[in-house]
Amino acid sequence: MDQCKKIIQWFTIIVIFTMGIFHLYTGFFGTFETFYQRFTHLALALLIIFLLNPYKTSHRTLTIFLNSCIVIALFISLGFLFFNYDYVMTGRFPFVTPLTTGEMILGIVFIALVLEATRKLTGPILPLVAIIFVIYAFTGPFLPSILGHGGYTLSSIIDMNYMSTEGIFSIPLGASANYIAMFIIFGAFLARSGVGSLLMDIAMGLAGRFSGGPAKVAVVASVFTGVMSGSAVSNVLTSGTFTIPLMKKIGYKPHFAAGVEASASTGSQIMPPVMGIIAFMMAQYTGIPYIQIAGYALLPAILYFWGVGVMVHYEAVKLKLKGLPKEELPDWKSGLKKKWHLLAPIFIMLTLLIQGFSPSYAVSYSILSIVIIASLRKETRMGIKEISGAIQDGVKGMLMIAVATATAGMISGVFGLTGLGIRFSTSLSDLSGGYIILALVLTAFVSIILGLGLPPSASYIIQIAVTIPALVQVLEAYEVDVVSANALLLAHMFVMYFAAIAVITPPDAIASFAAAGIAKSPPMLTAFTASKLAFVAYFIPFLFVLNPAYLMIGTLFEISLAIVGGVLGVLALGIGFQGYLSEKIGWLSRFYVLSAALLIFIPLPITNIIGIVLILLFLFTSLIYKNGRIQNPINTEA
Repeated sequence: MDQCKKIIQWFTIIVIFTMGIFHLYTGFFGTFETFYQRFTHLALALLIIFLLNPYKTSHRTLTIFLNSCIVIALFISLGFLFFNYDYVMTGRFPFVTPLTTGEMILGIVFIALVLEATRKLTGPILPLVAIIFVIYAFTGPFLPSILGHGGYTLSSIIDMNYMSTEGIFSIPLGASANYIAMFIIFGAFLARSGVGSLLMDIAMGLAGRFSGGPAKVAVVASVFTGVMSGSAVSNVLTSGTFTIPLMKKIGYKPHFAAGVEASASTGSQIMPPVMGIIAFMMAQYTGIPYIQIAGYALLPAILYFWGVGVMVHYEAVKLKLKGLPKEELPDWKSGLKKKWHLLAPIFIMLTLLIQGFSPSYAVSYSILSIVIIASLRKETRMGIKEISGAIQDGVKGMLMIAVATATAGMISGVFGLTGLGIRFSTSLSDLSGGYIILALVLTAFVSIILGLGLPPSASYIIQIAVTIPALVQVLEAYEVDVVSANALLLAHMFVMYFAAIAVITPPDAIASFAAAGIAKSPPMLTAFTASKLAFVAYFIPFLFVLNPAYLMIGTLFEISLAIVGGVLGVLALGIGFQGYLSEKIGWLSRFYVLSAALLIFIPLPITNIIGIVLILLFLFTSLIYKNGRIQNPINTEA
């Protein structure tokens, strides 16, 4: 039995390296034909998932038999597609050529294996949603109004998902196979090279000594780790194991410490350049170059982290929390002198993207640069152990994305097949009556509902077929030219935000629950705390749709006004929500700053300027009062 386990372990390692080498090869030398690229990516991912997560029973013989059956079924169903590629892709007409009984059986087995692999890595929600939509495809003739359609057969569903590139093998899986996998490997190489520990030391050195230091470290660290990882949960499980105990140690309540980490980690999903891998899929669907999407997302991401930082700061002021002692802080300047060269691959990647090279080309040569640049100094040199470890980490990191995008493609395929997306677009336009605010509110609500229990990437993919076409239709009819002209971008960015923050929004806030597990705090209380701290994320999407200057679209004056107004407006909201500046402020002052913030965020230059002046006046007079030069000009106790 031990010998059998060793054989399986070595076989698993070989398959993992095969997948890693496959993606490195296609990154440097170009991808294969569309179906082959997606097929190989998913096939290797499925095999690794079932090898790493075998079924366990109380009987050894039954365990071996069950897992052997799964692997054999996987090989047969995938082998049919591989050896009959010409027939599947060009020798038949999708949805016209009838499926044989064997193809039907193999298709059912393949779909079931994809759903089961998704369940193993993401939980039951996403595969359950996929099953519901498959049932919906069958039951259309019996459903009323917007939900009704002509109905489809089991053969049609299998044809779409097993014998074509319209369902499981559609664009979402293509994004995972072509771009996302390489960026995940890039992040793994960065982490193995020592960049992760360097960035954490820098975050500790920059923010640790200030009031409420560990909480600010969590925010700064999440900004940095967002460069390497776009996953909120993995961010929580890495930096959170360090920051949450420190926050509790200096006096933060467990639920607040967990909420800080969850909200900060969620920001990694909207922080360029990775943006929770959604940016790559957005580029695929919109045709907008990836680097432009990253540029549009920069200011909203900065305002998000600024908002969380403001809330954390005033909570620390309220609780009179101190920073960490100097002796507990790392010597980040010394570490930076020794390892500054490890940051160069990040800038190499960004430079290549800005110059117009494809994401796969840019990230491939950036991975190579990590190994070369790290070798310049003995203490950072990556040997065989570090390189092989990075490949394994990267492959394991892409498994969840591979099966989640495959299953999400299955769901979006049903939307396309049944025409539900088109009917939903018409219904949203009718329900909103053409009023853009109402359309945005309805879209945000549907986006959060669809995002519950799903990875943000899967939620976003589903909404490409549901909410985005509807919102584009409303935005194109909007009277403001700059909005209607950028309707496609604005709709995708709006939905992307609400897909991202679903991971901290109750009731199914997976990032909040992960942080609660570390802090040993009540999960639901943690989720509500994280949502409060991340308040910016719930209104920024409305802000940049109504005023695209927040996406750096517009004149220099409009963009400058958006930057200044955004920073001061978020600060004002933080002061108003927390009720603290240098000391507690009363309801009159809170009403004042919140009203000024509202003026800033109304998409009119004159109200923006008035709001900015009012906030600056409040801060200036409060500072003078604090220094004792004048009597309190604003009632802080009202």
